[in-house]
Amino acid sequence: MDEADLKLSPSSVTDFKSCPQLFKFRKVDRLPEPVSGAAARGSLIHAVLERLFSEQAPSRTPDRAEELLDALWRQVREDPEFRPNGMGMEEEASWLKEARTLLRNYFKLEDPRALQASELEWWIEYNLSEVQLRGIIDRLEKRNDGSWVLTDYKTGRVPGESRELAAFFGLRFYALVCWRAFGVIPREIRLVYLADPVVLTLNPNERMLLAFERQMRALAKAVQRAVQTNDWRTRPSPYCMSCSFQPQCPAWAGVVAEGSERSETEQTGTGEVTGD
Repeated sequence: MDEADLKLSPSSVTDFKSCPQLFKFRKVDRLPEPVSGAAARGSLIHAVLERLFSEQAPSRTPDRAEELLDALWRQVREDPEFRPNGMGMEEEASWLKEARTLLRNYFKLEDPRALQASELEWWIEYNLSEVQLRGIIDRLEKRNDGSWVLTDYKTGRVPGESRELAAFFGLRFYALVCWRAFGVIPREIRLVYLADPVVLTLNPNERMLLAFERQMRALAKAVQRAVQTNDWRTRPSPYCMSCSFQPQCPAWAGVVAEGSERSETEQTGTGEVTGD
């Protein structure tokens, strides 16, 4: 990674904040990573909702959404970039059932027939002096009064009250880019949680976005220092237990090696030295 050509998205920023070593594995080393069931389901649901809003308003029904789900899954179900690692036929049926539940929950929160999306899966970017901020907004609505509303679909669980502001990190990121790139501070940013289901909303303002911009500039400098010094700190946490990079991670190297050694000993039965 060239420090002078630093590009950050909400997901990469989150990676660096949670564990710089994870950021290095994903963004610098670009190590391959198996697709999890949750990530694959999220990608599929996002694709279905994008297709749904591309249809004429009267066609945006629950039945049509399920038809799109089945059609899109048939297209990608054998693609290793989309199919969850190790998922068999029985697991696939259960996985699809959960995806259908998420789609049904979506219609409890919104009536897409009454909404007009101005942009879907909208790529935006803006260059600060230290970094390029970039990423994809799920949905933009430009209202008749000229105001903007940004919507992000979430297939995970809604956070606790103490974590609500943190949950808006990605949308605050995009609100900042919209302000700097287009001169518009979105009137509202919305997190649509499909698993619960519930909608969380926040109204950005200039003070909030200026503070967020300072945070992004400081974080960009921290990433640049890590690139210069090759110092990528590990930050062990409970999330490590689901991290696919444990075998390569310095914080887990001894644990993984010890586990492998113990397993080999148990299999070969050579864990004890006995005399004649």
